[in-house]
Amino acid sequence: MRPRTNRARNEKASRRLPAALLLSLVGVTTAVACRKPPPDEVVYTGQSAGTVGAQPPGTGGTPPSGAGGAPPSGTGGAQSSGTGGAQPSGAGGAAPATGSGATGATTAASTSAATGGAGGGEPGGAQCAPVAAPEGPFTKAGLLTAAADCALNRACEFEARARALHESASALARAPGEPSAAAARDAWRAAIAVWQEAEIFRFGPAASSLQPGGQDLRDQIYSWPLVSRCKIEEQIVSRAYAQPGFSSSLINARGLAALEYLVFYGGSDNACSQFSTINAGRTWAALGAGELAQRKADYAAAAAADVLARAGALARAWAPEAGSFREQLTRAGRGSAVFATEQDALNAVSDAMFYVEKELKDWKLGRPLGFTEDCVTPTCPEALESRFALASTSHLRANLRGFRRLFQGCGEGGEGLGFDDWLREVGSADLADRMLDALSGAEAAVEGLDPPLEQALVSDRAKVEAVYYAVKALTDLIKTELVTALNLELPQSSEGDND
Repeated sequence: MRPRTNRARNEKASRRLPAALLLSLVGVTTAVACRKPPPDEVVYTGQSAGTVGAQPPGTGGTPPSGAGGAPPSGTGGAQSSGTGGAQPSGAGGAAPATGSGATGATTAASTSAATGGAGGGEPGGAQCAPVAAPEGPFTKAGLLTAAADCALNRACEFEARARALHESASALARAPGEPSAAAARDAWRAAIAVWQEAEIFRFGPAASSLQPGGQDLRDQIYSWPLVSRCKIEEQIVSRAYAQPGFSSSLINARGLAALEYLVFYGGSDNACSQFSTINAGRTWAALGAGELAQRKADYAAAAAADVLARAGALARAWAPEAGSFREQLTRAGRGSAVFATEQDALNAVSDAMFYVEKELKDWKLGRPLGFTEDCVTPTCPEALESRFALASTSHLRANLRGFRRLFQGCGEGGEGLGFDDWLREVGSADLADRMLDALSGAEAAVEGLDPPLEQALVSDRAKVEAVYYAVKALTDLIKTELVTALNLELPQSSEGDND
């Protein structure tokens, strides 16, 4: 029997979209394949208060006549105005005005600030500031500080990976083809591995602007599952990525998800319908193989520049400076302008742990398996997270590593202060142990995914189901016993969820 779900169809847009944006999205169409549009899949532009002026190297060819600013088809996601997409005001947190791509001294300075002068955490170079293990008895303030420092550590490391990705994508734009394409793919894998851990730390600046201290930076960096291949392909033709408004265009054609398609998919076909402008007007077909490769490379460079700018904004938001979100979190109940009490802050942090319940279990596993109401066929492989890079399994592993960092401790092997220590402090050591056992069981189930998830869904469905139920064993404990033992509130996205 399939697990039952009882989610509200209009669940406050997953607590991510600002209310003003919801009013601006009348007429937005969503791609329909074998599944119905999920309730949270509302495409919006994610325009920032301060536009990030990410500019590509500009090495691509000239756009075809009449190709600029073509609105996407019904299969390609939301419509945009002009080439840069609709731009409602107040759609996200502040982003830095970084000129052309936020490279060099700007991002180096932001990382240095975020790490207290420790350097950039470059791959193979300087390290981001480690999370120190506190001494003495457990305190809630200590737990909040550990969570903040871990979020800062992941943001710092991601900024370093994003910088390497931007450098590789820029090199690809200068010289499309191998080996520059292989280097860009490797850089994307390295960046997404860190980001998938950082996904668990979606509180504060990474969270929705509806949440305390939220700046919508997560969706600016990685908008999955809000991704439209057709929209990306339409912007390849229109060269919207080369326009000044690209950084405030629809998020479903920017960020790490768009980069995956651009650097991993080498096919010359497109996913738009015959009625799309690029097919009806044959502007896509007019692109030769060389021109298509160049435009994808230029697009990748522009998208990577935008990701790097957002990564710098995230690192700066967590920097240990006066007025930063880190200060607001660690001073909860003691002068914080965001959190009146420690419990308010702990609720915000604990909400982030529900990523493994909703995004990981329901979206990354349940949807492809056909376990959710929005998949109306036995399986929905198009709902898989990373079909071009075949990295869906790696993403699951990284998500669970991130969860362990937050729940058990941010150090190697779970060292440091985490929610398990709080459970032991309140006399729930047995629950802490059972949750750690369930986490280890989920990790083991993911490690057993061979072949990768994309193939296993077809060739060995039982293994994918085993992962689903192993993760469910963990999320059931989070939703019931953890929140009860620690007097935490369920996030709105889990209220009424009976699966």
